[in-house]
Amino acid sequence: MAEQGGKPHRALCAALILVSGISLSSGILAADPPAGRQGAFNAADAAMGPLQADPNVPVCANPPASGEKLAGDMDVGSGGHSIQFSNAGGGDALVNIRHADTRKLANRFYLRSNEQMTIEGVPDGIYLVQYAFGPALAVDCKTFTRIIRARELPDADELKTQTIDDEDKTETHFESVSYEISVSESGNVKPVNIDAAAFNAE
Repeated sequence: MAEQGGKPHRALCAALILVSGISLSSGILAADPPAGRQGAFNAADAAMGPLQADPNVPVCANPPASGEKLAGDMDVGSGGHSIQFSNAGGGDALVNIRHADTRKLANRFYLRSNEQMTIEGVPDGIYLVQYAFGPALAVDCKTFTRIIRARELPDADELKTQTIDDEDKTETHFESVSYEISVSESGNVKPVNIDAAAFNAE
């Protein structure tokens, strides 16, 4: 189990969530991925068909790298929480992190199929996660030409710095959270379908 600043890593999977049932005060332990899980993802995604680009529709000339910030007001620092995202396959994705209270966009980034990235230095806050799949990035390079599927995780995640003082030292603890997304949908926590306007709003 990985640790961030002395705090156990919490693994939450957006598309396939397998929880061991062991609950700690600091988070949730995820079960090890079962053998053949990637094959199940690939089979489900293949059944949907490829994400074909629309002919004669202008697209982004220089697609960004995975994890590059495209929009939002989140400023990351040298210290803070970390959020990891993995794209389990089926197509390239856009991911939104929103402030839960205002639903204002904190960060949007592109995440290529079968790649992962980590945002370090995330400030304290309560955040919602949304993700979408589409055939190609539009000319603005921060939205899709059309959205095939967009979803929002049903529960917000609170990231809060904890400072612990004792006689010898002061320790600062940050949260570490991970998400896995895929075009396919399965698991015991179901994301909510949202429309393109709700996803693209900044």
